Amino acid sequence: MNGTAIETDVVLARAGDHAAFTRIVERTANTVCSIALAIVRNVQASEDVAQEAFVAAWKGLGQLREPQSFLPWLRQITRHHAHLWRRRNEREIGNEDALQAAVDERPRADYALIAGEERELLTQVLDELSEEAREVLVLYYREGQSTKQVAALLGVSDDAVRQRLSRSRALLREEMLQRVEHVVTRTAPGAAFVAALAAVIPGPAATAAMVTATSAVTGAAIAKASALGALMSWAGVLVGMKLLGPPNDEREAAQLRRFRNAMLLIVTLGAAAVGFAASRSLMAMTLTLQGVYAVIAYCYLVRLPRILGERKKSRRATIGGAVTAAVAGSMLMGFVVLLLRG
Repeated sequence: MNGTAIETDVVLARAGDHAAFTRIVERTANTVCSIALAIVRNVQASEDVAQEAFVAAWKGLGQLREPQSFLPWLRQITRHHAHLWRRRNEREIGNEDALQAAVDERPRADYALIAGEERELLTQVLDELSEEAREVLVLYYREGQSTKQVAALLGVSDDAVRQRLSRSRALLREEMLQRVEHVVTRTAPGAAFVAALAAVIPGPAATAAMVTATSAVTGAAIAKASALGALMSWAGVLVGMKLLGPPNDEREAAQLRRFRNAMLLIVTLGAAAVGFAASRSLMAMTLTLQGVYAVIAYCYLVRLPRILGERKKSRRATIGGAVTAAVAGSMLMGFVVLLLRG
């Protein structure tokens, strides 16, 4: 699988490109359906779960910040929906045999080819294996028996895939494996699955509106966080200046006014810079905040003592100002993170 191509399509799909997401579905349908089958152990149900997973991914693309994280994110969504399906049906019906009955009683034409004996065999074989081994076994047969391809799709090493296959072969008879290979290969999702999914995915206009709304909410949250951070930082600066007491003369008073105004400007610009960086990534926000801390520390620990000279209160004023400004910055960072995660 070409990871770069998927990442490119993720960026396009996130902007509302319906065709790009269809290409993603074509490339990942085997993976998603195989993961779902490993959990629900029913071919038709696995495609229903896969459809739910793809729709959820389509709607949630605006929240995915890193395109290279798409495959792990999609696998997690699939497992979540598959386990939900099992819990829902086990609670309603109460036994493993009834899981088959939970599926549509009027199966599609392609599933009519799967005899009851084959369904029972598939369920029996999958029950013998762990969930990880099931995923590997099903995907291995659907991906042309390429362990490297399975490893890339599941985000594990080639050695891990080989080990899980080896354990599966040790548990199952060769005859059973051959019959299971026949079933899972024949029931791999094809063009019909992609076409059916395209029919239920919201169109480009709806997705563009969804992305715009998500961006607007995030932008508003960051703007509020930046404004609050600036206010807290202003309070830190003013409290630090209060600790200085009255100036010795007019010259010192003028220097302190310039220092105060410069600090107010610095923390205001710093809050805006941190907010902008937060809209990009958590790492960018952290690095920007560290830069703001460095500037504040230099001003309070180097510039301010030069203005105060030998005054007795200089040490207390320096420490007090630096601490209050640092606390304000920390509160800003925490608030931005909470808003972004919320």
